[in-house]
Amino acid sequence: MKLPSFSRKVSYGAFTAGKPTVRTSVLPIDAVTIEHMAPSDQRHSSLDGYIRSIGRHYVAAVVVMTMLIGATYQTVEIALDRHSLQQDISYLTGRQFIRFQQLTNQTRAVMSASANAEMPEYIIKPMVDDVRKAIGDIRAMSTQLNELHGKLERNLLEKLNTRDAASEEMRLELAGRLEDFLKRADRVVSAKLEDRRQRYSFWGPIDFAASSDSMLMRQFSALIDSAHDSSDGSIDHARLISAVLLSLTATALILATSILFMPLLRRLRNEHRRTIDFESKLTHQAHTDALTSLSNRSSFNDALIAFFVSLERSGTGFSMLLVDLDHFKGINDSLGHPAGDAVLRHVARILQGTFRSTDIVARLGGDEFAVLLPGLADIAALEALAERAVAAIGAEFSFDGRGLPISASIGGAIAPQHAADETSLTRVADLALYAAKAKRNTAVIFDEASLARRLEENQLAAALAFAADRDEFVVYYQQKVNLQTGEHLGFEALVRWNHPRLGILPPGRFLPLVEGSHLISSMTRCVVNIAARDLKAWKAAGLRPGSVAVNLPEVLLLGRDGYDIIAAAIRANDLEWRDFAVEVTEDVFLNRGASQILETITRFRERGMSVSLDDFGTGFASLVHLRDFPFDELKIDRSFVADLGSDIRSEQIVGAMINLARNLGKRCVAEGIETKTQQDFLLQAGCEIGQGYLFAKPEPASAAVERLTVSNRGTRIASRRTMRIAG
Repeated sequence: MKLPSFSRKVSYGAFTAGKPTVRTSVLPIDAVTIEHMAPSDQRHSSLDGYIRSIGRHYVAAVVVMTMLIGATYQTVEIALDRHSLQQDISYLTGRQFIRFQQLTNQTRAVMSASANAEMPEYIIKPMVDDVRKAIGDIRAMSTQLNELHGKLERNLLEKLNTRDAASEEMRLELAGRLEDFLKRADRVVSAKLEDRRQRYSFWGPIDFAASSDSMLMRQFSALIDSAHDSSDGSIDHARLISAVLLSLTATALILATSILFMPLLRRLRNEHRRTIDFESKLTHQAHTDALTSLSNRSSFNDALIAFFVSLERSGTGFSMLLVDLDHFKGINDSLGHPAGDAVLRHVARILQGTFRSTDIVARLGGDEFAVLLPGLADIAALEALAERAVAAIGAEFSFDGRGLPISASIGGAIAPQHAADETSLTRVADLALYAAKAKRNTAVIFDEASLARRLEENQLAAALAFAADRDEFVVYYQQKVNLQTGEHLGFEALVRWNHPRLGILPPGRFLPLVEGSHLISSMTRCVVNIAARDLKAWKAAGLRPGSVAVNLPEVLLLGRDGYDIIAAAIRANDLEWRDFAVEVTEDVFLNRGASQILETITRFRERGMSVSLDDFGTGFASLVHLRDFPFDELKIDRSFVADLGSDIRSEQIVGAMINLARNLGKRCVAEGIETKTQQDFLLQAGCEIGQGYLFAKPEPASAAVERLTVSNRGTRIASRRTMRIAG
């Protein structure tokens, strides 16, 4: 940028020995006047004239110096005003950039949440409000920026400089692109929830990634750089012009300069230092995660690109680890975001302490972290490091005096062994992470087996989407018996998937693919309807099946869906409410909608249905929960029953559970009984009901009918014997 040229003619003469000398010219006295003057009068007249001449030059000098001082002061003020406007533009552009990044993340979050059928609308609404607020903030900043640019155009120094047409064109183009993006975001949040769920479930995030992470990002960066350069140019202008003007006033203006200008110069220097500090902070914020102080996704991507450039140049390999926390959503939902934030900061500290100082640890967003390990290309060493990180994260963590269970799944890959570019390396590391998440709390380094398992899971997930419509879900029944007499008491309904190619699949094979999706509702409806039809057929045949227990997930307990599914099945098959029982897990106590769940459970019990607390001992139930929650039956998890007869601690725990249920006036059911030793211990401890392979495995309806027939025949024979004895 060229500086404006100034030329002034000053009547102060040349500089001598670094000091300005003032040329003075004494006006000549008229000769006639001199002739008529006395010598003394002539001297006085000459002196007076000289004094008057000096006075006039002094006044002229003062006026000129004052003008120079004023011109210098005014010029600095104009330059300072220009710099201040450019500083404000740079600062506001940076704020708008940061707010824009927040908007893209918030909009993606709204789309992701909207695509999740399990996500209640009352959770999505505040997210939508945040997006609307961000849109308003960005538009307000755009208005302020336009006002600042208008003021800058009216600045004298700005008028004297040649306008940077390319920068102005880029600014206008960015404003247009940004407004187009805001309209996109506004359309997303203005759409109805169902429209967002259908339209944005897949293409929405891709659309926003394309619109927010490419041209807009580059133009923001270029505009911030341009504003920074212009700000520095303003400071250079102010210094140069001040030096030129001050050099003309020289020594005579030193005092005035010291009084008037030095504070301004110090202010300019302070402004420049603040500008540098601000730019440094802005750069730091743009590449740092605010919550954990780790590198963010942008910084991580830059580092990954640099690593591949180094790989091409030196051939030195490196590794990547992707870290995803297990069940993090449950912590956020149950304990709130402060607990979630504390967990994320804790995990960040753990990762920084686990890996080398030269390794790059980043938070990609949400509960996702990533690590780049330069120079590490050995699978065994990478696996050992990943497992050490899993173990460190899994150590006990306390929040507000309460221990929180934390675990993580880690997937890893090595360049160039597994991939030769950024996209491929990320993809294979993600495949390994997916394999790790299938097991939870483990680390998996990519191999071909991981890829094969991922492809198989994808195929299963695709087929699972149509399983309910094709009536591929079937129900197996596991018997509940009286431990003392062996009498049949009822069944638990367990879902199976009759895959058209793979046959009957156990729930562990496909339920992880159902969790967190709308499929859980359709699958549960199928199970309830099948169980209702079987109950109707058994009762019509004169059998006494007892109640059939069905497991209802939290999402169906939060509203009326679960209640309506069972009510519709009862009406359609002319059944009674007591023909069904409901089983819920301890996790319902941690749900933020626990009051809604309690309301639904209460409605079931008012209808005469039995409610069981399933998998007791594996969740977060407290004595307060057990006291206040309206359940009829407590089911001891099979993990405790399995060690009866071999582990004194398990025996003590099971005994305590049975006593607790008895003291609360609840029935106690033991799951997973497989040996006579386990049955004997439970009977002796006071547990009267059980289920497990010792009595019956989960079996299809046809086998359950045979078991019911035999059980009913035995019951009738026993009844007749009792009657004969009584007679």
